[in-house]
Amino acid sequence: MNLKRLASARPSSIGIGVVVLLVGAIGFLPLFDGPGYESALAAGLVVPSAAAITTALSASKARPAPFDAFASGLARGAMFVGAAWLVTIVHGLRAGFCDPLSGSVLFALGPGVGALLAGAWGAAAGEIAGRVKRRRLCAVLLALAAPLASVGVSLVRFYTSPMVFAYDPFVGYFSGSLYDTVIDASGLYAYRAGSAATLLAGAVLASHLARTEDGKLVRRSKSQPGAIVLGVFAAAASLGMTLFGHRLGHWHTPTSIAETLGGRVESERCDVVYPRGMPREDALRFARDCSAHVVAQEAWLETKGPAKITAYLFADPTQKGALMGAADTYIAKPWRNEVYVQQNGYPHPVLGHEIAHVMAGSFGRGPFRIAGSLGGLLPNPGLIEGIAVATSPHEGALSAREWAKAMKDLGKLPKLSRLFALGFLGENSSVAYTASGAFVGFVKERYGAAAVRAWYGGGSLPEITGASWDELERSFHEDLDHVVLPEAAAAQARARFERPGIFGRRCPHVVDACRKRAEEQKARGDDEGVIEALREALALDPGESGARVSIARALVRLGKPDAGKAELQAIADEARFPRHVRDRALEELGDLALAEGDHERAMMHYREVMSRTVEEDPLRTLDVKVEATQNPRSKDAIVALLVGTTGRGPDKIRAAEELGAWAASATDDGLPDYLLARSYVGSGDFVEAARRLDRALGRRLGIGRVAAEAERLRLVTACALDDRPTAERMTLAYVARKDVPRARREAAASLYARCTGALAPAVPEVTKAGGALP
Repeated sequence: MNLKRLASARPSSIGIGVVVLLVGAIGFLPLFDGPGYESALAAGLVVPSAAAITTALSASKARPAPFDAFASGLARGAMFVGAAWLVTIVHGLRAGFCDPLSGSVLFALGPGVGALLAGAWGAAAGEIAGRVKRRRLCAVLLALAAPLASVGVSLVRFYTSPMVFAYDPFVGYFSGSLYDTVIDASGLYAYRAGSAATLLAGAVLASHLARTEDGKLVRRSKSQPGAIVLGVFAAAASLGMTLFGHRLGHWHTPTSIAETLGGRVESERCDVVYPRGMPREDALRFARDCSAHVVAQEAWLETKGPAKITAYLFADPTQKGALMGAADTYIAKPWRNEVYVQQNGYPHPVLGHEIAHVMAGSFGRGPFRIAGSLGGLLPNPGLIEGIAVATSPHEGALSAREWAKAMKDLGKLPKLSRLFALGFLGENSSVAYTASGAFVGFVKERYGAAAVRAWYGGGSLPEITGASWDELERSFHEDLDHVVLPEAAAAQARARFERPGIFGRRCPHVVDACRKRAEEQKARGDDEGVIEALREALALDPGESGARVSIARALVRLGKPDAGKAELQAIADEARFPRHVRDRALEELGDLALAEGDHERAMMHYREVMSRTVEEDPLRTLDVKVEATQNPRSKDAIVALLVGTTGRGPDKIRAAEELGAWAASATDDGLPDYLLARSYVGSGDFVEAARRLDRALGRRLGIGRVAAEAERLRLVTACALDDRPTAERMTLAYVARKDVPRARREAAASLYARCTGALAPAVPEVTKAGGALP
C-alpha cells in the first residue's frame, strides 16, 4: 500500500482538509486549545466520520481486495487522526499546554482508535456501496450509519437509564457532566481492549476473503487454522466486552445499578435505592424527607407532581461516578422521575433541589420534560436551574435574592438575556445558579406560580407577564435595590462570585486533578506530595492563589513553621491576591498563634477575618477559636478539634478525650457537650447527639451563635428521631431569634414542616441597627 498515493487521493485530501479546518476552528474555543478531554471529544465527533466516508468512497470505486481495503481504511484513519492531533499540538503551542502527555494518550485512545475502527467500517461500507447504482450516496450514508448508530445507542442509554456518561467505539469517552472537572477516563483502557479485539477479528476475516474476476467475494482458502482460531477468539472477546460491559463499567441499566446498590425502601411519594452498607433506618429517614420535599414543592408550584419519585442514593462520589457518571455533580432526570445523589447527612442538603427538577418536569416540554425551545430539545439552563434554586433554596446566611443584590453591587449580575440562554454555562456556577434562582423567585412573587409554570412550559415571559424583558430586568433590579446587606457581604460575594466559570479557567481539568491529588496526599500524611501537586497546579494556573495557603500549611506540618508562617504572612499582605484568600491566610496565622500560645495575636487575626465574614458556619467556628484564646480550660480541646499542633493537623481522638474531660470538669459550660454533639450528628448517631445537645442547652452557652446552632441541631435530631414535641419547641425558639439570618430561620421552619407535616411557623422580620437583618 502506497501511503503517499493514499494521501494524495482526492477523497483523502478533501477529508484531511475538512478535519484540519474543523478541528482547527474548534481549537480556538477555551478548553479545546491543546490535546485534552474536550479536543479529544470534538475530534471523536469529526475524525472517524471523515475517515469512514473517504474510505467508503475510495473502496466503492476501486473495489480493492478485502484485506487491502481494510488496511487502507486503517491507514486512512491513522492519517486523519494524526493530522487532527498535530492541529491540537499547534493550538497548544499557541495557547500553552496543560498536560500534553495525558492529553495525547486520551486523544489516541479516543478518536485515535475510533478513527481506525471507522476506517475499517468504511471499507465494509465501500464494499456494499460498490454493488449499487448510486454508489457515492450509498457509500456516504453507509459510512455515517455506524458512527451515528453508536451515538444513538448512547442517547438511548442516557434516556432509558440513570447513565449520563458514554463509551463510544468511534468517539471514545464522554464524561457527561460539565461541572465534574476531574475527568476519570481510566475505563477507556479496558474498553479499547475490546476495540482491539474487534479490529483483529476484522483483519482475520478480511484476510480470508478474496475477490473473483467478476467482483464477487469468495472465501479464500488458507492453510492457517491458527489464524481462524485467533479471529474467532477475537470476535468472541469483542462480543463479550459489549454484552458484559456493565461488569466493566462501560454501561449500566437501572437493574444493574439497583443490583449493585442492593437496598430499597419506600415512602409515600419516593422509592429509594440505596447501598447495602447504609443502615436501613437512615434510608427510611431519607425516604420520608424525600416525600416531604415533594409535598412542600407541590404547594410552592401550585401543581401536582408525579405519584412516585425514585431516588438513587449512592455511598459516595466514587460509586456514583462509576455507576451513573456524575461523581461530584448531583443530577435529576425529570422524564424518568428520578434523582441521583450521594450520602451527605441528614437532612440532605441538595435533595430538594434535585426533586424540584423532577417536579418541574410535570409542566416541562418535550421528551426530556424541561424548559427550552424547539420543544425542549434546546435547553434553557437558566430556567431549569433557576426554578430549582427558587423552589428549594439552599440554607445559608443570605437568600438568593440577597446574594443577587451583592452581585449587582459588585457589577457581577448577568443580563437576563445571557442568564436564560446558553450563556448560563459560561458563567461561574455560583453566579449563574444564584442569579437565575433570584429572578425566578421574583417572577413567582410578582406574577404567581402559574406564570412560572407557563414560562417553564414554553410560554414567552413577556407575553405571560405583559412586560418586556427590559421592563422585567428593570423591575428586578429595582426590587434588589430595596435589599439592605451587612457590610461583610461584599467581601464574601467577591469570594463567591469572582471565580471564573469553567470556560474562563486555565487548564481546569488538570488543575483540579492536582488539587484532588493534594487532598489524597494530605489524607495519607504525605505533605511533600501535597506541595508537589499544588505547585504543579500553580504552574498551570497562577490564579489558583488558594493553593499557596495550602502549601504554606503543608510546610508547617513538615516541620518548617518559620517558612510556612512567612509564606502565610506574605499572602495576607499581598494586595493582588483575592481578599478571601488573604483572609484564609490570616485565619491560618491565627491558628498557628493559638497553637503556640500567642492568644492575643490569634484573637486579633480571628477578629479581622470575622469582620469580613457573613456565613454563619465559619463565623461560629471563629467564635469557638476566640473562646480558646480566652478560656484556658477550653484551649486544649478546641486546638485538638479545630487547629492541631504546629506539626500536625486536628486530632479527632485526642479532641474527644479533651472534650470529655472538659465537659466533666466544667459542669456549668455547655460548649464541650455542643462540640461533641456535632460529631455525633455528623456520624448519624442522633440519639447520643440529642442527649449531648440537651445537656448543652441546659447549661451555659456564652457564644450566641453556638446557642442558636445548638437549637437548630436539636431540631435536626428531633426530626431524625421523630420527636415532634421537641421539634416544635426548638423551631419556635430558633425562628424567634434576633441573631440568626432570616434565610437560616426559614430553612429551619421548612425542615420542621417537612418532618412533622405541620404548617411551618411564620418567620418574623427582625431589624437591628444598620438595617434589616438578612
